[in-house]
Amino acid sequence: MSMFFSRSTRKRRSIASPGYLLEWAVLLTVLFVLAQLFGLRQFTSVLNGTIGSTNLNWQTASFLGAAYVFIYLGFVLVVPILILAAGILKLWQRAGPKTKADESPANPQQN
Repeated sequence: MSMFFSRSTRKRRSIASPGYLLEWAVLLTVLFVLAQLFGLRQFTSVLNGTIGSTNLNWQTASFLGAAYVFIYLGFVLVVPILILAAGILKLWQRAGPKTKADESPANPQQN
């Protein structure tokens, strides 16, 4: 079997975990860096009515411009929120009340 279709199940994190939030922040950051490296910023000129490239038609240029704007807004607005939420959630989990499993004695058969 290939590595893409393995039967082993990877432990999925809960949506309400700091690691899950940080994974999304990293994903959005990687998307933004790739968009910058590929030069999609020049296509945002379609917002004022000009085409960013003479090699592409206006539909493709407008799609790339809109994609860059959404990726940029995700990076600027969503990534800081995700990082702050992960930090606050981690602090809340540390300072919060302990679960019943934490309160039980290590060896319950000692009486």
